[in-house]
Amino acid sequence: MSRNTDLRLKTQDSMLKTVVYSLVSGVLSLIIVFFIPSLALSQSSIMHIEAMGSIAIYENTADADMLAMEDAFKKAVTKAVEALVPEEELDKLVFILEDKIYNNTARYILNYRIISKEMMEDENPVTEGGVPVYSVYIEANIAVELLTKDLITAGIIQEGEVRKIAITMLNLRNYKVFEFFRSNILKARGVKRVYYISFARDKIGLVVETSLEVQALKQEIMAIDVKEWKIEASIVSGIFISDRIEVRFFPLKGQVSQ
Repeated sequence: MSRNTDLRLKTQDSMLKTVVYSLVSGVLSLIIVFFIPSLALSQSSIMHIEAMGSIAIYENTADADMLAMEDAFKKAVTKAVEALVPEEELDKLVFILEDKIYNNTARYILNYRIISKEMMEDENPVTEGGVPVYSVYIEANIAVELLTKDLITAGIIQEGEVRKIAITMLNLRNYKVFEFFRSNILKARGVKRVYYISFARDKIGLVVETSLEVQALKQEIMAIDVKEWKIEASIVSGIFISDRIEVRFFPLKGQVSQ
């Protein structure tokens, strides 16, 4: 192979590498442009909810799929509202919620996935043979910060309202895991302060000062990724006690709770 040919091949190879590098850089730039906003949206600002929307099908019913989706969106946002608004206030706020929040629920849906669609027979005694009902089951991510802002603007909740929620941690003796878990609760959305109230073998009591309802705080807890540990959280209610959250820890892969 002549020297000129070798030089020409090296030049072509260099040019090809330059083109490939430019293409890769361009793709990476697009990835950064389109995906950084999603990454910047923290897990604590999202509420993951499953809901079913339904619509009765009559002879003059059109756009059943769209109407069922709208109902599913409303059901999902309603569940999010129930996690943010005190339960005892909900009945009194029905009309203002319908006017200010539920009239545009798609506004709060960040994304969604259709799990299933089905047509079933509604056993309606008024109509012989029942009424066909079209249902859509979805899972959706709700924009909690936007929803909270609109609830405050509408006067439904008060900004900075703080409540105390007790948390009982069970089956945990690993201090590093405990500190990791406690510090992540402190970082969670709406949490102002975390402090201890009791220490005992396999049972630690905390109090969390937060603007969240107990259901929303439970979701924040379940979103904490504790490496090599499985956690289960449940709300404990009673007539004479305030709602509290029990968090049970289960070691994985031979991890010892000590």
